[in-house]
Amino acid sequence: MKKLIKLLKDKELNYLNQINDFIDPTCIYVPKDNNYQINDFIYKNTYISNVASSISGQIVKEETKKYNNEDVLCYQIINDFKENYKNKIRKKIIQNKEDLINYLDLFHLNVIIDKIKKITNLKNIVICAIDEECYSFNEYMYLSNYYTEIITTTNYLLELFTIKNGYIVTKNTDSESIKKVKSILGTYPKIKMKLLPDQYLISYPNYLCDYLNINKDETLIFNTYEILILYNALFKNKVLNDKLITISGNNIVKSLIIKTRIGTPLKEIIDKFIEIKDNNYNIYINGLYMGYQINKIDDVIISPLIHTIIINKPVKKEVSDCINCGACYKVCPVNINVKKCYFEKRISKKCLGCGLCSYICPANLKLKEVVKDGVYEEENN
Repeated sequence: MKKLIKLLKDKELNYLNQINDFIDPTCIYVPKDNNYQINDFIYKNTYISNVASSISGQIVKEETKKYNNEDVLCYQIINDFKENYKNKIRKKIIQNKEDLINYLDLFHLNVIIDKIKKITNLKNIVICAIDEECYSFNEYMYLSNYYTEIITTTNYLLELFTIKNGYIVTKNTDSESIKKVKSILGTYPKIKMKLLPDQYLISYPNYLCDYLNINKDETLIFNTYEILILYNALFKNKVLNDKLITISGNNIVKSLIIKTRIGTPLKEIIDKFIEIKDNNYNIYINGLYMGYQINKIDDVIISPLIHTIIINKPVKKEVSDCINCGACYKVCPVNINVKKCYFEKRISKKCLGCGLCSYICPANLKLKEVVKDGVYEEENN
């Protein structure tokens, strides 16, 4: 395994340990499909384009929004603040893997279902409470605040699949969640807590399993958000409509973790909670290293894939010619010849999108944008 590194973090991007609730947005946006039209009433948890509406209310218009960094035509649903349900999914008896998959399919949990299907010789279940992005604190906060639900669901899966090895994994610096988990773990003999060093990319399956000394092909890995989705489906018979997002950066007065509804406009969250220091700023969705930059907040919608917002002071970095130092290759965790891909304008399928090549480059070349995303700007020619 290639040695991982600990990134030097901006001291202005603070460590967070409190959740702020914003679960009553005035409206949400969901991608349009052909089953509904303007003026239709939408019940909470109605599935539109495979996304459950997190509120009840009326469709009032169609509008193009940024949904997972793509321009998507969406319905705007105005919140009636009544939380009206129509048909609740009926609880089914689950006795095996097939029963579980069929039940989860009722909740359109395709990502989780694919993970379960992929492992044919299951021997381990790992719940990872380590965020992929080093400026995000959501997974840690899920574990710290919902540790009972997480452990209960993990034990349920161990019993269902009749396996003995369950792991709750967090960083060795997360003292609060460590204390909470250990306080009840004694009653769950199949589950162990593992503490890992604070190193970038350690939550990736290959590195995670190497540290735990287990076979990745025999291991089912969920993050804490995914296991809470399972908890709500299995024990509460409902969809998890809200999620945590970290909002941080050196151009805001105070960094926060916000609990918000799927589909909420980012601008509504910023206007309510965030004081921006200077109107000249850069916005990064899902972090400085793995994420992407957007030009304005007005069109961004909180999708299930968004977890981190960074609002930073703009920094002009002078781009120079490649000096052939080889730093990008040395730091790449999957040994890509980054320089070659960059100058050939070629995407690498091996790329994790971690951003370490751009982070380390003394010439400030936008290496990740080319190697992972296939974005070629004039400076790259």
